[in-house]
Amino acid sequence: MHEKPCPKCEILPKFPEGKVDVVIFSSIDFLIQKIVKLLFENNFSYTLLQGQILIPEVNMEKLISILTNQPLSEVEKEELKVGFLTEGENLFSVIPRLKPLSIYLAILRYTEYLEILERRRLTVYFHPIVNLERKEIYGFECLIRGVKGSGEILNPSYLFEAARATDTLFFLDRICREICIKTAAVKGLKDHKIFINFIPTVIYDPAFCLQTTIKWAFQLDWNPENLVFEVVETEKVKDFEHLNKILEYYRKHGFKTALDDVGTGFSSLEALIKLQPNYIKISRELIEGINRIPIKFDLIKALIHAVSSHGIEVIAEGVERVEEAKTLYKLGVRLMQGFLFAKPYPEPIYQLDFSWLK
Repeated sequence: MHEKPCPKCEILPKFPEGKVDVVIFSSIDFLIQKIVKLLFENNFSYTLLQGQILIPEVNMEKLISILTNQPLSEVEKEELKVGFLTEGENLFSVIPRLKPLSIYLAILRYTEYLEILERRRLTVYFHPIVNLERKEIYGFECLIRGVKGSGEILNPSYLFEAARATDTLFFLDRICREICIKTAAVKGLKDHKIFINFIPTVIYDPAFCLQTTIKWAFQLDWNPENLVFEVVETEKVKDFEHLNKILEYYRKHGFKTALDDVGTGFSSLEALIKLQPNYIKISRELIEGINRIPIKFDLIKALIHAVSSHGIEVIAEGVERVEEAKTLYKLGVRLMQGFLFAKPYPEPIYQLDFSWLK
């Protein structure tokens, strides 16, 4: 039996073509009255039902564009729910598809972002992770960038801001994982450790949500031990039991796991205790000034001692100064990443100068 595509991670939102019947819903009467007033002022015909407004035969994109410039607060945009009826549907059938007005407004605002996703105009930058003891490249973290039609590179912060606003974070996270796996293979990096970020809050059931990720990894003949799936945004994780199920699913297929930004707050330490990944990345926040701030030195020393006895490898992230690298090395940290060694580039860097390490 052929499964329907997931509406969250496989289908991009778009306005329907032509004219449709649009429904606007709210349980707050004054908001409904506010929208009725706006519709009347802009010469839209409508039918007012209990808590619902039905606007027949309208170009939905045009309607939303008119609402863009109306005096609605962010709270009101979240409260108002909007949907459209396809041919033969009744009002009840649209209820599961109702979305906050804020999402439709964002779809209008982030058209370039949605085009980037639709055309897969995403590229990977590789940030090397070094083994300072062996003076060699240990692996790479894959970092996604967007590409405009003009060729201009877009910062990932824009991509994820747009993804949250348009409710496409599930879609973006999935294709980022897959593009990283494919691009790293094409670049000939299958003998290195490849770190791929993922946002755990966008994964419902790992057996379903990660199936295409796993498929591409094995289809491209990756040794699963060389793919490390790195948990980001641990501060937003509320259900560590669910996150552990995701990590267990990766481990079951032979992949490694990592925890990002350890040391930035209680949540990252709680995650470390409950999840016990293969790698932890100590955050720049904790590393900065380790050579001159005794409490940071002692904290990292204690952290290294605690995790090393459990087989967890430590990566110092955001290393920018020679003094920091030397201090970390004395503490036993061998794996490091940061601008001291190299910036992320679209082509992997294989040779670095370690002459400063004496």
